[in-house]
Amino acid sequence: MQTLKAVLDAIADQPFHCVQQLRGRYVFPRFELNFIRMQGSPGANPASIAFVNIALADAKIPALFLQSADAKLAVADFLIRRFRSGIDRFAQQNRGKDGSGSFNTIALSQKMLRRDSVLLDDSTIQLRFSVSLPAKGRGGGVVDAEQAWIMLAHELTTIVDATFFYPHYDPQAQALLRQFVEVQQTRAEIIRFMQQHGLLVFIANGAKLPRHSGVDDRPTLDDSVKAFQAPATLQVTIPLPDGRSLSGMGIKQGITCITGGGYHGKSTLMQAILAGVYAHIPGDGREYVVTRDDAFFIRAEEGRSIRNVDISAFISDLPNGLKTTDFSSDNASGSTSQAAAIVEAIDSGSRLLLFDEDTCATNFLVRDELIKKILDAAQEPIKPLYATVRSLWQQHQVSMIFVVGGLGYFLQKADTCLLMEHYLCRDITDKVRDKLGPIAEDEMPLGDFAQSRCLAADNFNPAYTNLRLNKTLPKRIKDLRNAPKQLEYGMDLLNLEAVAQIAEAPQLLAIGYCLLALRTQFQQAGAKAKSLRFWIDWLESEIGEHGLEVLKADYPGYLSMPRKYELAAAINRMRSLKLIREG
Repeated sequence: MQTLKAVLDAIADQPFHCVQQLRGRYVFPRFELNFIRMQGSPGANPASIAFVNIALADAKIPALFLQSADAKLAVADFLIRRFRSGIDRFAQQNRGKDGSGSFNTIALSQKMLRRDSVLLDDSTIQLRFSVSLPAKGRGGGVVDAEQAWIMLAHELTTIVDATFFYPHYDPQAQALLRQFVEVQQTRAEIIRFMQQHGLLVFIANGAKLPRHSGVDDRPTLDDSVKAFQAPATLQVTIPLPDGRSLSGMGIKQGITCITGGGYHGKSTLMQAILAGVYAHIPGDGREYVVTRDDAFFIRAEEGRSIRNVDISAFISDLPNGLKTTDFSSDNASGSTSQAAAIVEAIDSGSRLLLFDEDTCATNFLVRDELIKKILDAAQEPIKPLYATVRSLWQQHQVSMIFVVGGLGYFLQKADTCLLMEHYLCRDITDKVRDKLGPIAEDEMPLGDFAQSRCLAADNFNPAYTNLRLNKTLPKRIKDLRNAPKQLEYGMDLLNLEAVAQIAEAPQLLAIGYCLLALRTQFQQAGAKAKSLRFWIDWLESEIGEHGLEVLKADYPGYLSMPRKYELAAAINRMRSLKLIREG
């Protein structure tokens, strides 16, 4: 600490860029502080990056909580949230010029994700955070060394003590850490049970699905919300290792339809299902809503870019002579975008597709009897999804879950039919079969849509040229703060608003560094071009083995891991994408 005090004294009242001299390692009584990236202007965004190291032996976190990868992920998630809470409790924020003089962490959602903000090994806990050192005075400002010392020697010390040292936790904090670990461990048991019994989704009895608002993923504060209760015909009971059991609804493989009147909970149920690919923090209400990992939400996306996708199984050659066996568009329609999204998702490895009628292109879903009387079949290039769902399941083992409120056609094709009524879930499969007859099989088998798209080696160039200033940057990877699902990568502006299962902004930034890692590997490999599926599987394996460090982010500590399906979706939406067709 005395070394830190000496450096601060030396740069006191000096031009602010002198904070660069703080880069390095400082030893405190119970932890180490390291500055690894320093910003030279007050209130800069992004701010300086620092990390603290704490000996695991000193933290005294129970060994039981560190015995598996799932448990370690839970502990890491708990620690970054506790550190964030410590900032809110103990630090005076924005104390200096231009909003300088603050601590911050990665943005956190309701999900427990693999992040690079907390790293755990056999001996050390490392937590990364940002710090904007305080400035004062006019113009560019000077270093406010007195306030910097208060921040680092007093506030940070208090935050670290409250965050990492288990014996310092009050009983509520100790219980909460145990709950984080138990959520992950129980979720792992649920996943094992689902795999053994062919289940797509499990929703525990007592789950609370409604959210605070359309832009706030926290649980609703409405006390009148009904907890989920499984229909008796679909209830399963999962034994847990400690002798307890967990009961809830299990949705089996195949075709499932969720129907009901408006405002009765159909889309709320679907939102919980699509979010169930991630673990949720204790108190979220969806802790034990688990969806098979490969689930992907499909929607219409007018105006998106499509490159060399075979959508001929769903859409035949178009009137303008455009071939759909190798379809590309810079301004896709609702139907072509949805057809491409299905093929791309299957190509990336997904075998569970989720649909909500409200976000689909109606003409891609069905053709009703009245329109058939008006339009000759030869005039309609679209083969509606309704006509192919059974073939997708039977020929390609692609399960689907649909939310339908006005399209009863899909009930004719469903293995399982659910009714949401006043937020209560009922199994109406037998009623549907009585009213509509047996399951209607597809009249014609689905055509083949096997992909042969390989990524060209010159993809994912991160260089950015400012045409107005005639200036080129070697790398530009930037998430847009006012557009949380848009990413600037090189000269590409990636709009991922339609990729529903991106849970938090740091996943978007991680996608950018995934693209950069892939480009680096392309250049090093120098071998035959390989498929998109090959590369996303390769990168997933590398990160699984070595962690997010393989992405070599400019600002470590600010990445959350997306699934490979979101990475594939981002690649497929790049307007600069270059593909090579095999054969």
